[in-house]
Amino acid sequence: MKKWLVGAMACSGLLLASCADSAEVASTEAGRVREDDLYERMKNEVTQSGMTYGEQMLQQILLEDILDHAYGEEVSDEDVEAELEREAEGYGGVDEFEEMIAMQGMSLDDVRDSVRTSLQVRAAISDHVDITEEEIEEAYENYALDSTVAHILVEDLGLAEDIIEELNDGADFGELVAEHTTDVGTIETNGELPLEPGRFVPEFEEAALELEEGEITQEPVESQWGYHIIKMVEVGEKGTLEEEREEIEAMILDSYMQDQAVVQEAIGELVRNANVQIADEDLTGAMQQFMQPAGEQPGEEAIDEDMLNELLEEEGVDQDEDSVEEDVDSSDDEADVESEDETDAEDETDEDE
Repeated sequence: MKKWLVGAMACSGLLLASCADSAEVASTEAGRVREDDLYERMKNEVTQSGMTYGEQMLQQILLEDILDHAYGEEVSDEDVEAELEREAEGYGGVDEFEEMIAMQGMSLDDVRDSVRTSLQVRAAISDHVDITEEEIEEAYENYALDSTVAHILVEDLGLAEDIIEELNDGADFGELVAEHTTDVGTIETNGELPLEPGRFVPEFEEAALELEEGEITQEPVESQWGYHIIKMVEVGEKGTLEEEREEIEAMILDSYMQDQAVVQEAIGELVRNANVQIADEDLTGAMQQFMQPAGEQPGEEAIDEDMLNELLEEEGVDQDEDSVEEDVDSSDDEADVESEDETDAEDETDEDE
């Protein structure tokens, strides 16, 4: 029997009065949609993840509440504003960033909420993992401080190869950025970006780190966003291990933020200590995947991918395919080459169809 027919029958006979008493959500000439109708539909309609829309939304609400209860005092308004400003730098500043997200129907307050949640997830992961001295030493060996790269991002391989030929013939890199790049967020800086290990997709970072100062990749570097022509503008110098320790530990923590298994383990530990009680039997599956430690629930699916993106998107916006940075998190979308919360980009509060 069709689900809509079951719903219609539920509002017939003795149940008619209770359905009519439910608050109205919307109406047309064909009839009215009431809260009870919407609630029942959300509890029964299944998303591609296997959860119902109701379970998925309840999971998001509970996770946000649990994180805020555990780390609300640890993540301050000042922390949120500082992270928001850092993320907005890639778009030319807060004002420009606000204009961009407004076109997506969002506000800075929406982004602040997403950034706050991302920082709380980061705090949970920090408490959950033990960063070893071996990890720190290995990261230090691969750590390049304050290096600057520039890139041109295009969708066509042939065009990328033609641009490399032009550059080899002496063409100006900045002029070709303005003419060709799809990463519009870097046009004003002639395609330049700080090379911060751990913030970019591996193929981009690996290719950039192989370059000498002033050198350009002689083959286009393919990523999920298209084809990159990368130039090493300036190679930075690093201090001693102790001088760089704090930055390196933050970088390692960033890498854990990209590990879905680690994120789920850290959040799962919080959930199991939160005494979650779900009164509606139809929604009890919302938190089931967190109820046992990892490895003790064979066949258990990982945290819903869209939900993980919700927690990690630092900007809280869907990243536009024109930005080189990923951004948790926030949120987000421009064609980011960051590996991030911000997993990490990205699609922000979108329901699975």
